[in-house]
Amino acid sequence: MTGDLGQTGWTQSTLEHVSKSNYDVFLLPGDLSYADTVQPLWDSFGRLVEPLASRRPWMVTQGNHDSENITANPVTFIAYNARWRMPFEESGSGSNLYYSFEVAGVHVIMLGSYTDFGPSSNQYRWLVSYLKKVDRNKTPWLVVLIHAPWYNSNYAHQGEIQSVGMMDAMEGLLYKARVDVVLAGHVHAYERFVSYFYD
Repeated sequence: MTGDLGQTGWTQSTLEHVSKSNYDVFLLPGDLSYADTVQPLWDSFGRLVEPLASRRPWMVTQGNHDSENITANPVTFIAYNARWRMPFEESGSGSNLYYSFEVAGVHVIMLGSYTDFGPSSNQYRWLVSYLKKVDRNKTPWLVVLIHAPWYNSNYAHQGEIQSVGMMDAMEGLLYKARVDVVLAGHVHAYERFVSYFYD
């Protein structure tokens, strides 16, 4: 897993490191190309990752740099959705921006930090329904990926609605489902914390 891959000198180094790993699936929690509405950057990103993405599955969710404010709709994901079609229908999701899949004994849920996540939203209702279907006997590990972390020490990203609002709406659902790990990107730093479940 890596987040905020982009197209820099560090990207090539990261991809070289990834290519040496024997992974089943590559997880990327948003900010793929950093196109920021410059469409040719989506194409150059595709060419950059094609040697790896064409050999093993890449499962992605969207980040803030993947949105495109180029239409009357304030936040859209036109290029992202066209280029990175994920198996959302298979998990009963109505959107390519959030979905779930199973791999190697792990159940992975990819959530959309930049699509509606409130209790009346389609994403929230899908998550509530979907968590009830997870069979921990079949997939004992339950992992969730988001782009904007709910907890972090980066002052530039404190108080963002995608972090605070989504945490307020969904954290209780993940605790109740006993999610094992939540992975995020966005802040360009490695941080971790632990939370214990008490019955």
